[in-house]
Amino acid sequence: MSSEHDTEGTGATASGTDAASRHRRLVRALLLTMLASWLLLLTPLPFSLAAGIGALVALVLLVLLAVQAFRQGRPGMAVISLIIGVPATLMITAGSFLSLLFYGPMAEIEECRATALTEQARVQCDVEAQDSMASWISDLMGG
Repeated sequence: MSSEHDTEGTGATASGTDAASRHRRLVRALLLTMLASWLLLLTPLPFSLAAGIGALVALVLLVLLAVQAFRQGRPGMAVISLIIGVPATLMITAGSFLSLLFYGPMAEIEECRATALTEQARVQCDVEAQDSMASWISDLMGG
């Protein structure tokens, strides 16, 4: 009877170890996807659009971790993670979406700034970008 009891304890320990390693893998994946999304958001335009996809993947991982934390009886950790993580992923996704929405004018701004050699040229790029953005939005609205 004691041998049966020992095997049941070993099974519970193995299950706990599997759950802990799965939790660590999810946390590691979440951190890596959040970091990758943030870094991709800082890159030039074609690559920065991938930040939104990375942030959506991070959001899914965040929800999985929160559900896992609730199941393990750690609601405080789940709530704090959701309060911090959901706005962060949504901000990255929104930034990527806005870059996609204003792709034309944003690409022109980045190209102009990349070729500008002086501070005056960069200021001129910003002025032209504002004019370009205003005309682009008025064309978009039909005005």
